[in-house]
Amino acid sequence: MYTKQTITYKSDNRYFAGFLQKIINNTDIDAKVSQTKGKIELYISTKDDKKVELFNNQLEKYLPYSIFLGDIKNEQIDKMPNIEKFKTPGYEISPCLECLEQLSDPASVHYLDESLICDHYTDEKPTIKSSNTTFSPHFSQNDSMLITNVDKLDDMFELTALEKRVLYSIEKPTIKATIKDETIKNLTNKKFIYIKAPFDNRSYLISLNAKESGIDYLFFDHENDLNMIVVKENISIIKASRVAQKLQLIDKNSIVNRFLNIKNEANYSSGAIGIYFNQNKIAFLVSNELDSKIVIDFQLFDSIDCLNNLYKNRPKICKSFEQSFPNILTKIKNNKLTLFETISYILGLEDIGFEAVCDKSYEFRGNGGLKIDTNFIKNEDKTQVFDFEAFLGSIMSFKLASVDRHFLAYSIFESLADMAIMTMNQLKLKFKINNFIMMGDMFGNSVFYSRILSKFQLSNPYFAKSIALDK
Repeated sequence: MYTKQTITYKSDNRYFAGFLQKIINNTDIDAKVSQTKGKIELYISTKDDKKVELFNNQLEKYLPYSIFLGDIKNEQIDKMPNIEKFKTPGYEISPCLECLEQLSDPASVHYLDESLICDHYTDEKPTIKSSNTTFSPHFSQNDSMLITNVDKLDDMFELTALEKRVLYSIEKPTIKATIKDETIKNLTNKKFIYIKAPFDNRSYLISLNAKESGIDYLFFDHENDLNMIVVKENISIIKASRVAQKLQLIDKNSIVNRFLNIKNEANYSSGAIGIYFNQNKIAFLVSNELDSKIVIDFQLFDSIDCLNNLYKNRPKICKSFEQSFPNILTKIKNNKLTLFETISYILGLEDIGFEAVCDKSYEFRGNGGLKIDTNFIKNEDKTQVFDFEAFLGSIMSFKLASVDRHFLAYSIFESLADMAIMTMNQLKLKFKINNFIMMGDMFGNSVFYSRILSKFQLSNPYFAKSIALDK
């Protein structure tokens, strides 16, 4: 008899099946592995109990977790299929569990060997970029944190079980975590910070030395390497990176091209509606039998022009705001700012930009925010545009009403999500399409992500499994 395991695997990357093949080789068990789109199939002979036990022990000891792993289904079959030995190319992934064992074992020839390259999943020698990242016990603004002592992880941060598995997966992504430890809060003056497990030989060896010295974490300059977010059971890659699926060139427009690549991943042959919510660009897309294109394209935000219109059309709000919060509007008027930089100033945040507004929104732990004005208006040429003036004016009004900054920041992302849902529903009625694709780095904000996931769940919004949500 043979056991067949069908493993859902949400990527075309072949390294996970490669690890299985290497363990098959090392245990000399009668087993085979194959990979096709969306799944890995593992066939194991159950005739030799000792080899089965050895194989299972090696799996438990050395098989890493992968962010692309899904459900596993077991069944009994009578015959081993005729499959060639599995081969996989080299990938830019982190050292595996066996590598880490060799790096830390004084009896190993690779003890403290920074040049060690993981080949426990491939017969090729992968090419790994050397890292020159500098780690320090001293925090600088915008630094990320390297966790050097995993035993203290639960003391330092509030993380779900899935977030911890993702953090220490073979892909070693960067995730934003809620700080629990008061010492870290005081040291960084933050409540949230990007964290990362040791991700290459150098960072692992540095973490070993730090842990032996009683140092539980170090800081380093954030390189935007494989940023991920975990919302409920959803795992999404925010920015294109080393393990994200590379895009095929289907359309010359980069937003449309990403949309069509994700549409193919989702197998939406009948058409799809897409949203692209980037912190600096918002668009809605439609793909049907006639064409694939952007149907609503937000105009670029111009902070100076928007503020001039606010003074012209809403002078009372501007005057009251100037009186209550001197110099804020002057700063906006004298600088070319992004939308979220402008919002940061209006809210009176210490840090400026998208991440600052995100962090402030996470401080609100309740349910249900205020309704921020997110309306469209018709331009002089009769085309619809987003009313940035009303959007900012609404935020300023709530700020004047002494609404807490964290509640207001939360409400901003919630209102943007509600606007996205409303617009998608309108496009659904207009184009008779029931497939929806989510894109853009604004999904890096868990308030925005969660709102769409919960309030639009009956429409089953699709988040790419192997493709990054943004470039």
